[in-house]
Formats: sequence, C-alpha cells, structure tokens
Amino acid sequence: MDDDPSLLELTGEVLQREDDRLVLETATGADEGLDQIGDRPPDCIISDFDMPGSDGIEFLRAVRETYPDLPFILFTGKGSESVASDAMAAGVTDYLQKGSGIEQYELLANRITNAIEAQRVTQEAARQEELMRLTELAADTGGWELDLETEELRLTEGTRRLTNISPENTLTLDEAFDLYHPDDRDEVQTAVNKTVQTGEQTSGTWRLRPRGSEEERLVDVTITPVKLNGDVTTLRGAVNDVTDIWERDHELEYERQFIEQSLDALNDLFYVLNTDGTIRRWNDRVVDVTGYAESELSGMDANKMFPEDEQENAGEAIKRTLTGDRVTVEADLQTSDDDRIPYEWTGSRLTDPDGETTGIVGIGRDLTERRQRERRFQALVENSNDSISIVDNDGRFQYQSPSVEHILGYNSSEIVGDIAWEYIHPDDREAVKEAFSQWTEDSGATELIEYRARHADGSWRWLEARGTEQFDNPAVDGYVINSRDITEYKEHERELNELREQYQSLVENFPGGGLFLFDENLQFVHAGGKELAEVGLSSAELKGTRPHDTFPEEIADEHVDYFEKTLDGESHTYYQEYQGLKYEIRTMPIQEDTGEITYGMTVSRNISQQVEQKRDLKRQNERLEEFTSVVSHDLRNPLQIAIGRLELAQKECDSPHLDDIADALDRSQALIDDLLTLARGGNTVGSTETVSVSALAEECWQVIPDNDTTLDIRSHQTVTADRSRLQQLLENLLANAVEHGGTNITVSVGSLANGFYVADNGTGIPDEERDSVFEAGYSTTEDGTGFGLRIVKQIVDAHGWEIEIVESHSGGAQFEVTGADILE
Repeated sequence: MDDDPSLLELTGEVLQREDDRLVLETATGADEGLDQIGDRPPDCIISDFDMPGSDGIEFLRAVRETYPDLPFILFTGKGSESVASDAMAAGVTDYLQKGSGIEQYELLANRITNAIEAQRVTQEAARQEELMRLTELAADTGGWELDLETEELRLTEGTRRLTNISPENTLTLDEAFDLYHPDDRDEVQTAVNKTVQTGEQTSGTWRLRPRGSEEERLVDVTITPVKLNGDVTTLRGAVNDVTDIWERDHELEYERQFIEQSLDALNDLFYVLNTDGTIRRWNDRVVDVTGYAESELSGMDANKMFPEDEQENAGEAIKRTLTGDRVTVEADLQTSDDDRIPYEWTGSRLTDPDGETTGIVGIGRDLTERRQRERRFQALVENSNDSISIVDNDGRFQYQSPSVEHILGYNSSEIVGDIAWEYIHPDDREAVKEAFSQWTEDSGATELIEYRARHADGSWRWLEARGTEQFDNPAVDGYVINSRDITEYKEHERELNELREQYQSLVENFPGGGLFLFDENLQFVHAGGKELAEVGLSSAELKGTRPHDTFPEEIADEHVDYFEKTLDGESHTYYQEYQGLKYEIRTMPIQEDTGEITYGMTVSRNISQQVEQKRDLKRQNERLEEFTSVVSHDLRNPLQIAIGRLELAQKECDSPHLDDIADALDRSQALIDDLLTLARGGNTVGSTETVSVSALAEECWQVIPDNDTTLDIRSHQTVTADRSRLQQLLENLLANAVEHGGTNITVSVGSLANGFYVADNGTGIPDEERDSVFEAGYSTTEDGTGFGLRIVKQIVDAHGWEIEIVESHSGGAQFEVTGADILE
C-alpha cells in the first residue's frame, strides 16, 4: 500500500518479475487497505510509512487489532531509528527501506516469501506449544525452544516453574547451562552440540538447580532438532522432573540395602526360620559367631544350634512363636567348635498377606555384658563425625576419637594425657571450664557451649560442645564430651551480620529515593533513604504507620492497591506525584524459604529531572521531525521513482547519458542520507551499552566497497557507547580511508589508552587541512558529499569524546578518538 500510484506500479512490476507466485493487490490509503483486508485477508501486507490520512504505523496498529499474526512489512523511504522502533513496538514483521535501485524490490520479494513461510512455521510451532502446555497440565514437565542463530531461548510455563524463572525474566543460553550442577554442565553442552552437529535427538538425566534455590532437582531432558532447508536452525527440548520418582526408587533401594546392611551390621544374630524349624535366612553375624559355613546353615534344624540340655527349651519356644506369641528365652548358643555363648533369643511369627503363618523371625543377643557395652561405645565414638573426648576431673584427655584428626589435625593417640584447656582459645577458656564444672556436677545439664579450639596448623576452629552422661562402662574413666565443628556456620553468621549492616547502611543512605518494608497488615516496619528528609518524612515517623496515615487519600489508595497485589506475589512498577515531585515506585514480594510471602518491599526513585528532560527532548524531536519528514518523503519518493525507471531504461537501451544520470541520482541520494543522519543524530546519544570495537569494525567493513583494501584489527577493547551511532562513526571513518587513501590501502583499527583509532597507509591529510575536514561540505573527491567526517565529529561530541587527526606510522591519516569509557 502506497499513496504514490507510480511507485505502486513499479513495485508490482518488479515483484511479479522476481516471483510469479506473488499477486499484488494495491491500495492508496489505510481505509482502502482495511476494506480490502476485511473482504479477504492476504498472505502478507506491504505498506509505506508516509501516506495521506493514517501513516504506516497507524495502519499497522489497525491491522493488528484484528489480525495479530498476519505478516506485515513496512517498505518505506522514510528510514529512521524512530520509525523502526515504533514499527517494532506495533508488531511489524519486517522493516525495509526502499533505498535506491530495483535491488531493494528484489530483496522485498525475498522478504515477502520468508515472512509467509515463517508464519506457517510459527502456526505449526504454536500447535506444538499448545500440545506441550496440555502435557504440562498432566505432569510436572516443561519445554523450551532455542533459536540457534539468535540464541533466543523461550521457556514454557512448566519449565519456568521448574527453573524458578519468572515470566518477566529472560534467560540466555549460558545462564541456562549455569542452572545445571557444575559436574553436569559439560555433559549438557555436549548433548546440545551433538544434536546440532548430527541432527539427531539426544537425551540425558542431569541435576538442575532452580534460580535462587539451594535444592537440586533431577530432570530428564530430551533435545529435538528442528531443520529448515536441511540445516538445524532450532532446538526444542522437553524437561521432565523425575526427582520424586528417583527419590522414591532410591529410597526403596536404599531401604532394601539399608535393611540388608543393617542386619549384616548387627552385633546380634538375625535369623528367619521356616515353619518346620529349619533355617531360611541369617545375617553375617550368624556365620561369624557359629563358625558354620553358609552351605551348612541353609536348611539346618535350628535345634542343632543349641547344646542338648538347651534343645528342649529352644524347641518349645519355636512352637509357641508359631502359634502367634512373641517369645523371649535365654539359651546358650553352641558353635561349630562346641563353644557355648550365653544368648537371649526373641522371636516373632511371620505371616503372608492372608494371615497364614510362614515362619519365624528372630534376634539373638549376646549376654556377655562387658563385650556388649564396649562394642556399643566403640561404635559410637569410632564412627562419629564429631570429636568425642573423655576428660578426667583434672581436665586431661583420657580418650580422643579418631575424628579429631579431620577436625583439628591431631593424631588421636598423641594428645591423650594432655590438658584439654591448653587447646582452647585463651578468651574462651574460663567459659569452657565453667561449663565443664556444671556438666560434672549435674548429669542432666544439657547446655551447649561454643568455643575456639587450636588447629594443628595454628589456626582456630569454632566448636560446639555438649557434655553427656557417663556410660555405665568400666572402659569409660571420666566425662564424655561431644564436640562438633561449626566454623562454617560461624563464618556464615559473621557474613550475615555484615550483610545486615550493609543493608541498614543502604536503607539509611539510599540516594535519590527511599526503601520501605511493609508487613501483611500494610504497616511500614522499616523505612529509609535520603529522599525522606526532602519531603519532610523520617524513618521513625513512618514505622508502624499505614499509607493512609501519611499520604493523601488518592496516593494512599494506589499504594494500598499495589501493596496488596505485592503480598499476593506480584511485582509492580507505578508512578506518582508527591509534593510536586515525580517518583517511580517499584514493589516486590519478600518470601521465606518455605515460599510464604511475609513482607513486601517498595523502592521509590525521584525521576522529576528525567521527566522534564524527556519533555524537552520530545519537543526538540518534534521540530526536527517536521524537517526530516519533508526531506525524507517529498524528496526521496520522486528520486526513488527516477532511479527505478532509470534502471529499467538501462536494461532496454545503452546511452552514456544514462550513466551520468545514475551518478547524479546516486550523489543526490547520498546527500539526502547524510543530511538526514546529521539532522536526526544531533548532539545526543540514545541508550548506551557495552560494545566491542573490533567486532563492530568487522561488521562495518562488510558494507565498505572492495577496492583491493585490507582491514587490520588491532583492538580488542570494549567501550560504553550508543551502538548504532558508534557504528555510523566507524563506517564513515573506514569509508573515508578507502575513498581518499589511494590504492592498495590497509586500514587499521587499534587501541589507545583511553580510546581507539582508525588509521590507513594512504596519502594522508596535510596539516593545514586537518582543522577543516570536520566542516560540513569538505570533500577531496567529486562524488563525495562532504558530510561523512562532519557526522563523525557530531557523534564524537554527542558521546563527550574528542577526536584528533595525526599522521599514521605508515604516513597516512590516523583519526584518534579519546575520552571513551574503556571496560577492558
């Protein structure tokens, strides 16, 4: 759609010639275009920007109200970042400047077919996404999609739940890899690379750490390649949380192993008898104690395990147990060597699910008291991760468990006999002695004490100690003390206290705004920030109050509305005016580890100055837009028609006059482009970001005409800059070197201490002309516009940098840009 019938006719002719599948229906205005779309929606819409009545952006918004997914290409002669930004915000599919020559129309034909094909692929993806959504409703699963060209990563709702990534947050590919356990990341990356390289589906099971959480989840991931024209362009993944399943299986297996290992680890004899009194199962202890081999025990009559004088008693106990009684008897065990060991036997009846008796399960316990107690104590101290000490009344170590070596670095036997207090920090020694006295005087005392103990390397470790009652065991001669290493906990506690102090300092000194914490009753429990004093408020006055206690009703009502939403788990940003000042206010919920929201936080920022600056800039841009609109639309359209017709004429006849006309038109087009760049760029920059000078220079070099020239990159710096304007600067400097340097030119881009340079080995610039090269209209070639270096100076000034021309090492020209914010 265009308001120029001649341009429509030219567009139709070229598109039809490029692809005979394309059928073009035209309209000269937005209303006419909407009527045609309503009758029969096309596969794609192509629209100009400047038209009578509604412009292209307004037409796009009208289309999107009814057809949100219909491909829409803005094909306009009015090229600017503002138009492009508005078009993208309105949902444009593609944006293309008409430029000069019919090659743009050939490109347009290609963009049309690509947009239609992409729409079909998107519809198919939407159907697959809906299937994934339905799957997520049925199980704890999720999905993701990775565009390999842009590395854009899209997550389904299920995956966001699994990874704890909120809908308003994005996730880069590297950040996605970082969600996995460090030991699994290489394997995950290998699986992704394998899918891309082989085009085959891969899968694996890896440990996932949701963002902001210390827990780990085990997930099954299936990675499926999506191909376009034979190449893998997209990866789609299905994620299934199998943590609970794995844990249940693991618990069952662990329980089985635990039971078996526990039975084998018992100091007691474990056995299972059949209903006829023969042995069905036993633990390792039975073999160890009786001396019988496994083959001998299997099917053995249990009565043979007892001396003859004990067999009648044992046999009667077996019969009673089979009738349902739980029976405990004392009977000597007779080993294969005919040794007798006093044992206590306890048996219970085994039944199947129908209640039928299937045998007896029992425990045999050695009644040799001393050996039993010594074994219990030994199992306690030898297998404990804590340091277990026995200290006599004089404070000397009578025993020290082996764990003291990994806690404090001492050999346990070497410190026996030493005074325990000598290993304790002097500042903690008296408190430990006092606690020891209380433990020894009162066996029921349970008070814990924390103290620092000297490590073998001279450092100090924090321990937590508790005294325990003495065992009724002749082997224990003294008082038992259990000590646990809490050094990491104390360090965490110290860090937490520092963090609290830092937070308190931040709240009290928060610049240009205020920080507020409110509870479930909407009461302020904390407030701070330098801005409070600017509006006559204080932390003490706000604490314990609600919004309506302090602010006007309209402001307080809005606060209450957003505070309630915040306590429901939502984060919001809204704007208010208070005492003539304008504020940006952000709220966010504060959650406990359990997920319960107990508080809400509000951060307010004074944006009065920014708002006023934005208004001034808007007024300036509106005046500038009036000028650029005339230049862009009223001059470009006739020029583009002339260029298009000229190229068609050149295909039909041969005349040197036509070449002269083409040169004149190209120069006119270049003049308009440079004038618009100067007018629209101004001495301001947009949003800044970190930009790699070398990467951007290589990108700019791709559009420089190849005249046997070479680009030599010597800089690997990154600078803070408006990327699009820095790109204009580099393109103009590189083009200037190629156009004015001569033949066989090498252009270098290198680093300076506080900036970068662009140099060549060409003819250079005389000293007397260096002050003039940045003036509008300066050029040393007939086809130059004279605005290229003026644009460079404008961009440098807009960033607050400086530029100087010196002679390069090879005798050519060297443009040095300094004053930049260099990051590396």
